[in-house]
Amino acid sequence: MNYPIWSLFCSFSILKILQLVIIYFTPSTFDTSSKLLHTTVYTTSPYNEVTTTILKKLVAWDSVYFNDLFINEIQYEHQFVFCPGWIKLIEVLGSYIYPSIYNDKSTQYYRVQLLSILVSNLLHFTSVLVLFYLTLSIFKLQKLSLRAAKMMILSPAGVFLTTNYSENLSNLLTLLTIAVYFYSVNFGEVSTKSNKSIKSVLGYISSGVIAALNYTVRANGLLLGIMYLFDLYDFAVVDGDLGTCFLTTITGSLLGITFIWQNTYHYFLFCPLRGEWCNKTFPSLFGYAQSHYWSNGFLSYWTPNNIPNFLLAFPVVCWNFISLRYWWKKLPQNRKLTSLVVVNFVLIVSGILFMNVQIMNRVTSGMPLLYWTLANGYEKWWFKYVLMYMLTWNLLQTALFAAFLPPA
Repeated sequence: MNYPIWSLFCSFSILKILQLVIIYFTPSTFDTSSKLLHTTVYTTSPYNEVTTTILKKLVAWDSVYFNDLFINEIQYEHQFVFCPGWIKLIEVLGSYIYPSIYNDKSTQYYRVQLLSILVSNLLHFTSVLVLFYLTLSIFKLQKLSLRAAKMMILSPAGVFLTTNYSENLSNLLTLLTIAVYFYSVNFGEVSTKSNKSIKSVLGYISSGVIAALNYTVRANGLLLGIMYLFDLYDFAVVDGDLGTCFLTTITGSLLGITFIWQNTYHYFLFCPLRGEWCNKTFPSLFGYAQSHYWSNGFLSYWTPNNIPNFLLAFPVVCWNFISLRYWWKKLPQNRKLTSLVVVNFVLIVSGILFMNVQIMNRVTSGMPLLYWTLANGYEKWWFKYVLMYMLTWNLLQTALFAAFLPPA
């Protein structure tokens, strides 16, 4: 077997085993509300005691919603916050690959939960491989690529990449968008003022399709549209190339149309009878639900009781800013990374100002700049301390999640 892949697989497996052991032996859960899910039809587990215990302890925070939506239709408007892409994928796999899952209602919950966890972890490892090959294609250094991929295994997202959250699918689609985009664009074109050209039309359009699919999994995927806005400026303003400009408009519009379709669907489903958010100038159920049910909004999270959440997010926010500074200085030699730096910057700033800041630990886990910075700092004096933090945080956060304690 190829050595880098085998090395990544071993590192990945060791971490996952350690997490599962911690989950199983975590003594109790602080919040026991998730146990209500097992008091109705979800009473029978077809698995042994060890597996059942682990599955029950992985029903925490957003997993409560995901596990419910995998087998039940949406009933309340706040559930629309959970974008449908990941949920539909598990529904399809459960229905067509393992149809027996839906035959026994008493065991359905556990079977679909286990399926979603297995798929999630497969997507995590696939993301690690994509990052490895993406890094290798850009920097042409195998050791650097291997270190970056291992950093993604130890991502600050921690156990969120082991349970059945949507992050792994979103991370994979994000990295695939970037990889296919870089494959399709020539950043060394000497015949144009922008030094850019499209070398693969099919690949370029495919990157837009993948970006649009990513938006159906996590809403922050919309930020990948910034890459096409950069292209639009270069091809339209700098080069005056209307043909390529049209191609860029079509490709970027795939993401924009997905955004418009989702909001339009919500509007016609609820409005005008719903009132309230329906009467806004720009009616958005997603924006309303995030604000009303999850307290998102400009500085709405900046309250004294959320200081612990800011402290939990501080290391990853700090390292993202360090990464942005590192790559900003290197842009003259790595001009193709300009749009990625901007995307990462907008994500971090919007997370600090508008979101529940602790989720920065997981929503930034699909952006490669952080992993590339750490991989480049392998021989620096601080690297061992960062590595120690990442490993410690992964294990500590696993115990916190199994006990239904923050961060969410």
